[in-house]
Amino acid sequence: MKITKLILVLPLIFVGLTYAIAQENWESDGEIEDVEIEIVKDREITLPKANRNFEKIAPVNFSGTRPELEYSFDNLNLPLPLLEVRVRPLRIKDQPLKKLYGNYIRAGFGNFLTPYLEGYVSSKRSRDMLYGAHVNFLNSRNGPVDNENSGSGELDVEGFGKHFGKNLTVGGDIGYHRRSYNFYGYPKNMEINDDSLSQNFNNIHLSGYIENTDKSSDLHFHTGIQFDYLKDNYSAEESEVQIDFNGSYKLGKQGTINLRSDLDIISQKDEDLDVKTRNIFGVVPTLTFEYEGFLIDAGFNVVYENDTLGDSDEIHFFPMARARYSLSSGFEVHAGIRGDVNKQTLRGFVEANPFLAPNARAFNQYNNFEFFGGIGGSLTSKLGFKAGVSLSSIENLPLFINSPVDQSKFIIIYDTGNSEVLNLNAQLSYNRNEILRLTLRGDYWGYDTDEVDEAWHRPNYKISALSTFKLVDKLRFEAEAYAIGGIKAINFNTAEEINLDSVFDFNFMAEYLVSDQFSGWLRLNNLLSQEYELLYNYPSRGLQVMLGATYSF
Repeated sequence: MKITKLILVLPLIFVGLTYAIAQENWESDGEIEDVEIEIVKDREITLPKANRNFEKIAPVNFSGTRPELEYSFDNLNLPLPLLEVRVRPLRIKDQPLKKLYGNYIRAGFGNFLTPYLEGYVSSKRSRDMLYGAHVNFLNSRNGPVDNENSGSGELDVEGFGKHFGKNLTVGGDIGYHRRSYNFYGYPKNMEINDDSLSQNFNNIHLSGYIENTDKSSDLHFHTGIQFDYLKDNYSAEESEVQIDFNGSYKLGKQGTINLRSDLDIISQKDEDLDVKTRNIFGVVPTLTFEYEGFLIDAGFNVVYENDTLGDSDEIHFFPMARARYSLSSGFEVHAGIRGDVNKQTLRGFVEANPFLAPNARAFNQYNNFEFFGGIGGSLTSKLGFKAGVSLSSIENLPLFINSPVDQSKFIIIYDTGNSEVLNLNAQLSYNRNEILRLTLRGDYWGYDTDEVDEAWHRPNYKISALSTFKLVDKLRFEAEAYAIGGIKAINFNTAEEINLDSVFDFNFMAEYLVSDQFSGWLRLNNLLSQEYELLYNYPSRGLQVMLGATYSF
């Protein structure tokens, strides 16, 4: 052990002594002596010349053989366990249906002491049934002449219902309608009896129908029955029963057979009028088919009626034909001929002119023939148009004239000859994403009467513009404008022909939606405040203002 330690220590002692000696003599022994070194370059190295070989090395051809490769395919049948795939379908949360506010109550009040109330209620979101009711009340105590002497009013109470079956739909409605007027077309400063001015019309309406709704069926039909009863404030009464059928049957690609049939039974009574029951029965079979690009409806119209002024039974035959042709995807032209017996009723007459004298007779109108044609289509995705022309030969054209006995009442006269009526019409429609809807229409009528001098109280032209638009979501506007002219009347006291002034009427309504259920509105009628006359001696009300509100639930 001691020897080992000694061996390890000796080298250390030797290094230490060497370092000490070097440090001790470094000042005297560390100088560098001057020495000259001479480099002599006198040796030349000579290499022998090498011979260059310019011969090209010939290419070496390798000829080898491609070994034949053999492939073997072994079917590997690896038994795998059955994989059970469990798919969890993504479930979308049902979106709640937005609450439907289909029922409403609307109320307002306007000048001329005019209260207004309307209500509508119906069932909601049923696949099997729809039913409801409607009530409307509007009464103007005052009018344009002598205040209360020219007041008017209306009342409507209606109910309806439908049942939707798998293949059939059954429906019907019932209603009561009352219209109140006053005979205010008397001369100025004339003493009158207030009790003799009033005129009321009460109408009861009842109807029912059934139709098939199976879209896959080749047979489609609609049939119904309707009853109307009208009574005025005096002795006039009228009852009417209508039965109608409209059906079609597809013949595959060959075409469609159509059948329309109507039966009307009309009975009218009055104080000095004993009119027998009038019957009108018509059948219209037609065939619809395509030929050389034309879509054609061809058939005839057979009508039996006992309502001629000659008091005889007659059967009328009219041709029925129409052809349509598509010029392009957006334009279509059509032309045809038709004829019919147009029923006239007391109910229809009082809707056009409620100031009729007692014992007004209603007789049918005969459209012996009517040639018609037109064109229609879409100019853009938002703008559409149509235009047409028709020429008719009419027998028993009904006209209104003031009664020679009482200028405040009207009687009905008939042109028993053949009156020719020309109609030209054109219409433009614009719809921009429900923000703006606009319809412009113009009509011109030309009359060539036979047994009477003029087409009394019938206009020569009518121009109308209807528009609805929204500036913002909660503010909606409606506007209507009319221009009517060319109306002629006769004054029996002076035997003078009267040209009534042209009519310019402009109506406007603004409605602001406070919420989904409540809105307020303002309606302005006859903004130009013209007391125009559509019927001689009967000026209309001037500016009419009504303010109201609507509540939906």
